[in-house]
Amino acid sequence: MLLCLVAAATALQDVKAQIYDFGATLGVAGYMGDLQPSINPLNIKPGGGIWFKYNLNPHWGFRAGYLTTSINASDANASNPWQRQRNLSFDTYISELAVTAEFNFLRYITGHHKYNHTPFVFAGLARFRFNPTAIIDGNKVELQPLGTEGQGLDAFPGSARYDLIALSIPFGIGYRWNFYKFHSLTFEISGRYALTDYLDDVSGNYAGYDLMLSERGEIAARLSDRSGELGIPLREPFSQRGINTFNDTYWYVGMSYIFTINSGRCPRFR
Repeated sequence: MLLCLVAAATALQDVKAQIYDFGATLGVAGYMGDLQPSINPLNIKPGGGIWFKYNLNPHWGFRAGYLTTSINASDANASNPWQRQRNLSFDTYISELAVTAEFNFLRYITGHHKYNHTPFVFAGLARFRFNPTAIIDGNKVELQPLGTEGQGLDAFPGSARYDLIALSIPFGIGYRWNFYKFHSLTFEISGRYALTDYLDDVSGNYAGYDLMLSERGEIAARLSDRSGELGIPLREPFSQRGINTFNDTYWYVGMSYIFTINSGRCPRFR
């Protein structure tokens, strides 16, 4: 009975003595995929979010957060002549919820004069929304409902329109500095490997202009193959439009302000 009481008291102490972080982040984001295989400074967009972290001990913690940004790219900015002739473009918002595990390389204790900075790494899982659009005749058009690669047509059996909600794998590195009492700053660089290849609405083959025109209408046909806008012959049906070997990636670089709440002095944090 005494042992049970001691165990219960210890458990209650652990529940009370927790350290929580509340953070707000601002930064920039970008994309890599079929329309942009490497980082392009011309297509960096602002982003931001909020997050909550539970610190298990001075090295390990678990973080949940919300991030929002937008990404875009255009074949017109590519150095590859084949891409420029393809002449596709897209823009989409990203709205992400993520859970990650974080590891500090050094002991880190908020408010401690010695353990007040550390580099860290993190990885986890995210769920995000997106909706690629393009501009045609001065109007913004959502691309997914058009099935620009023939998704949903009888000529492409088993090819359904892609979902606008997908998973991604966030991973990254950062540095954290406790500059005053319970106030800290972090700088981090992160990537998100999307479990979809359609952030940019490009992945497979051309459906063919005539087929798209007859089945989906003029706007869908023009957005499926925009080579004609440059006076270039339209692409043959089933010819290469994208590369589906790798999925798309979006990345984020940002700085966070953190306020830490320590509900009690836990011995393992001393």
